[in-house]
Amino acid sequence: MSKKLSRSPDRIFIDATYTICSGKNSGIERVVRNIVRESCGIAQTQGLPEPSVVVSQGGKFFQLTEAFQATFDSVAAMQSNVLRSMPGSYCSLAKAICGLIPTQTTKKWLLPKPGHLGIFKTLHTVRERASFYRLSRTLNPIAPTAGDMYILPDAYWVNRLRNSVWPAAADARKQGATVATVIYDLIPLTHPEFVGLRRRDAFYDYLVKATLQSDLLLAISNTVLQELQEFIHSTDSIAEHQRPALCSFPLGAELKSVEGDVRAGVQRIFAGPQCPYLMVATFDPRKNHHYLLDAFEILWNAGNPIQLCLVGRFGSRCDDLVERITSHPYLGSRLHLFVDLSDAELQHCYRNARGVIFPSIVEGFGLPIVESLWFGNKTFVSDTPIHREVGGGDCCYFSLASPRSLADELERWENILSSGTPALPTRRPVTWRESVEQLFSHCLETYQQTRAHSTQTDASLRSEAA
Repeated sequence: MSKKLSRSPDRIFIDATYTICSGKNSGIERVVRNIVRESCGIAQTQGLPEPSVVVSQGGKFFQLTEAFQATFDSVAAMQSNVLRSMPGSYCSLAKAICGLIPTQTTKKWLLPKPGHLGIFKTLHTVRERASFYRLSRTLNPIAPTAGDMYILPDAYWVNRLRNSVWPAAADARKQGATVATVIYDLIPLTHPEFVGLRRRDAFYDYLVKATLQSDLLLAISNTVLQELQEFIHSTDSIAEHQRPALCSFPLGAELKSVEGDVRAGVQRIFAGPQCPYLMVATFDPRKNHHYLLDAFEILWNAGNPIQLCLVGRFGSRCDDLVERITSHPYLGSRLHLFVDLSDAELQHCYRNARGVIFPSIVEGFGLPIVESLWFGNKTFVSDTPIHREVGGGDCCYFSLASPRSLADELERWENILSSGTPALPTRRPVTWRESVEQLFSHCLETYQQTRAHSTQTDASLRSEAA
């Protein structure tokens, strides 16, 4: 897309209510931040109004200011690594208490890992809500108009957002604005065993509201698009005339080169000819770390000295996994763990990994796959429909039926490496600029259709009145 469309929005808003105060760097936050980053350049190229970042509070949208951005950055920093926000005296006292009461529960609450809050969860929640409350009392809400386009790419199933963003979206559409919402997956509905029934029901409610309050739903893959179509057509609470337009767009892959220090420990592990294989993912049951460890233990027990490095933050329902990793006899020698890598350190790992492995059971896309391909890595992924869609012919696929399948593929790759003739992927994945251009193209097309339909409706009403 290079030329300005004949009918463009007067204003473009991108909501980032969840990401703006999140200290995490998982898939959704990365998507939202890249959409925000790329949108300004795309708008300028196409002669569109510069997009503004907004947040929802109390059923209204508010345009984010620099002052409140700084406030939310502070809240995010606390979630990213709460111990860094605490005085050194607290850490010393907490370590002493954990020494006296050496249980995992004590350590979990008093010395939480990066990305977790422990006993500070309530304090963080109070800070977050106070920041949003102060914003809503300081700034004037946006008055929606028919010339507005709202893009909603964030995590709206989170409890705090469910009763805020959809009333705001409904009000915007009532005034004639166009609303487009990004849908990442339907995993809580298709695989509730990974989230629990309560979160499944909450996600169902979110998805119905997203459908009813959007003019366009954007799935991040064709696989998710098909699941979304099936959901909408099978849900009694969504009438045919309430169904929005549906389309898909691919997520981007490139990681902008980041300057920064790389810790000596990271450099040491990824130095020399025996660099480890890499897995980048939140520690969560559906990411399937246990399967990966089983496969490597098959090789280790057979005397194979290959190494594995696990990178990601600790999620929920993973206490048994954490215990398995932290008590593993090879931890620090053949098995390595990092939960707090900087962007510069993560890129160092990608650039020097022997290969990247992604054994996830179910995904909406699988960003680590395209990020691995971006760096030209040999990429091993579980054989699922979405991974086949994203990885195409550039990945090595293994069966989830048995860890032996992955172990065999790794042995084959090791033999190829020893022969000195490895064939690595050369396909360049979609960039974030190209990804967001496709998103904008779909949104603008829906905006034009919405405005044309509104114009026709107004003309019909005037004709009937005459």
